[in-house]
Amino acid sequence: MLGINEILSKLINKDKLEEEDKFKILRLKQIDPNIGQYLASILNNLYIKVAGEYEGSLLELMQEEKLDGWCWETTESAIIFFNNEDYIERGYLNLDEKCPNYYHSWICFHFNNNDYIFDPSLNLLCLKEDYYKVFAVKIKGLVKAQDVKDELIKNWYKPKIINPQKEKILYILKKYFNADFLDEITIEAEEDANTPFYRNNSGYKVELEDGQIRKLTVHYYYKC
Repeated sequence: MLGINEILSKLINKDKLEEEDKFKILRLKQIDPNIGQYLASILNNLYIKVAGEYEGSLLELMQEEKLDGWCWETTESAIIFFNNEDYIERGYLNLDEKCPNYYHSWICFHFNNNDYIFDPSLNLLCLKEDYYKVFAVKIKGLVKAQDVKDELIKNWYKPKIINPQKEKILYILKKYFNADFLDEITIEAEEDANTPFYRNNSGYKVELEDGQIRKLTVHYYYKC
């Protein structure tokens, strides 16, 4: 593993940086120390289950690097708790020569007069300008937090067809088999990078208060 002096030497000599170098640069850059506390407070009511393999809070799973490969699902889950004008970006990152067009999504948010990137799948939190510079970002799509919240609430309130026979079966499954997934809703994901739910295959359990999402449990499923 290269130290910071070796990375600086590469930068000075204009040598190509490897993926590991880029991550180290972003993680070593100092940012507002209050951001961690801010994220912990707003994401406190988000609970994630990853394909029946892991579960916990977003920040716990992020630090354990359990969210790699779940960028669409995780950004769409987390953005619910950010300010309405914060947003998800979807596009390409130049990680290194082997992976110059890594298709990915991340969250952009404003805090204390600065714009930051929160990238839970890659376990990164940094200034937006640094993220853009290091990864030579190419944007394909963008969606605001307000649009994701509205779409989730709309789907949660969708009327469900009542079938007495089906209701009886569901009751038995819930009572005797602890089938929590039966209380979830799924949202049909689209192939437009500017839509709220994109390439997503999750189940959502929503708790609302005064029409606002106060708690969210999200279950990520592998696509069949």
